[in-house]
Amino acid sequence: MWSSRAAKVALKVQLKSIHARVTRNRLTTVFFLFGFFHCIAQGLIQSFLFTIDSQYSSFLDHIMNVTEVPKQNHTDLLGTSGDFRLQECNFIPHRPENCSYIFDTGSVKKIAAHVPTIDISQVTLSVIPSSPPNAPNVSLKSVDTAPDPNATAPGTVNIPLNDQCLGTLLYAQQHLQNSKREDIVFLALQFWIFGISVIAMCYDSVPHVLAVLGARILLTAWAIYALWRTEYQQSIFKQMIEDPGTPCAVKIFPTYSSTRIHYEIPDLVLNCTALGIALYLSWSLLRVFNSEKVQRIGAPEHINRIYKYFLAVQVCLQLEVFVLMAWMGLWLDQLFNSYIHVISTGQKLYEGLFIVYTVALVPWMAAGWIGIRFEKRNLTAAFIFFSIIFFSLPAAMFRASTYRWTYYAWPCWGSFTTASLILLIATAVLSILCFKNFNKGLSQYLHAESALASSNFVPEVFEHDVEKAADKSIEKHDRLSFDQPLPTYYLPNLHANPSFSDRSSYTSNTTDTRV
Repeated sequence: MWSSRAAKVALKVQLKSIHARVTRNRLTTVFFLFGFFHCIAQGLIQSFLFTIDSQYSSFLDHIMNVTEVPKQNHTDLLGTSGDFRLQECNFIPHRPENCSYIFDTGSVKKIAAHVPTIDISQVTLSVIPSSPPNAPNVSLKSVDTAPDPNATAPGTVNIPLNDQCLGTLLYAQQHLQNSKREDIVFLALQFWIFGISVIAMCYDSVPHVLAVLGARILLTAWAIYALWRTEYQQSIFKQMIEDPGTPCAVKIFPTYSSTRIHYEIPDLVLNCTALGIALYLSWSLLRVFNSEKVQRIGAPEHINRIYKYFLAVQVCLQLEVFVLMAWMGLWLDQLFNSYIHVISTGQKLYEGLFIVYTVALVPWMAAGWIGIRFEKRNLTAAFIFFSIIFFSLPAAMFRASTYRWTYYAWPCWGSFTTASLILLIATAVLSILCFKNFNKGLSQYLHAESALASSNFVPEVFEHDVEKAADKSIEKHDRLSFDQPLPTYYLPNLHANPSFSDRSSYTSNTTDTRV
């Protein structure tokens, strides 16, 4: 009873603290509202895209199940739009004995014929059983929603699903399944961005601000690619499934592409505006944080340089929280819920690797922050070692043919894989640079800055340069200058306040180094 009441009081105090920090000035309030409304708007768009992909994917899944297409079968599209070939394979790597060509644009005869248009919600499958090992004969029945104007009546169309037709539909099914996975990841990414935006304001955390900015840049780039890809895939579907003379010759996706584009264009606009606003607000917040926190004690130039290495490590760690989890999550979903599950023989190894990453991620990040922040050599050395291990494991996985194939065939997962490897190697290199600069004053500077912040000291208390003190305008300019080090986390509870004599001693030492 008492503990429950204490927890409620603590939660109330924490919420009041967050509210006070979010509303402390107009800039932080705008930054919060901007993040909140963009999260809701783009989250809704991703939800709509997921709904569309799910509808068509479920329809094609049903066809594959009824026609008993082997689970290990998958497709490989070779060539470019207008001149491509589609092969269906049952194993990786793709050797002639494992694959067969089922479609070639050069073999399609250009004929003028009516192609029926169907509504996937009104389709029925007619199944004629056959004795094993032959698959059942299945035909697709539906009302033509866009009948031939020369026909006397709309009528019902009956489309036999032969092996070639099923092969082209298998290509579409695999594309839509991956699109569903992407929709879920980018939906989660919106809430992650909003979450770290709030943390950035609550703790004046520059790494979180820069991580938000980096995520916005990546999201905008992906939105541009996704819009292009939708148009490209629609042209592939048209040439492979919907044109007269193709194996299926039926319009299954009459509104799929146009509906997606209607959502992707607003999503791209929101991403572009979010990036522009994030650039401005991030710059403004960095200036505010810098003027409020950093100038309590000046730092020599070499401290500023070391601090930037430390800051870069923190930015990489914040981005790795989502990128690593998305990379492993997408791979595991592909591994256990697609044809890779039947072909691959290393499920246990991959599952164990994911568990290791999940369990070790938070301790690894904490070791990096604490080890570099307080210049603990053993902890930092362990952090660097595991950073190299985390980089080496996924790099070594490229020896597996299924891993290489997935990297090639699925651009979204390939992008997350590349981003995770870049972030991991960058983290290791930057951590080594920080390690080499231990015992050069960074830890003492950050400790003194945090202690003075918790004691509410102002810059004027430590005015020891007569020339700078005489010129207030120059001093004000310096406070807003990015030549000074950027602030990191503000966690005053981690340190006991030093005595006044200790502060005076440190101030005296600082004065000597700057003169």
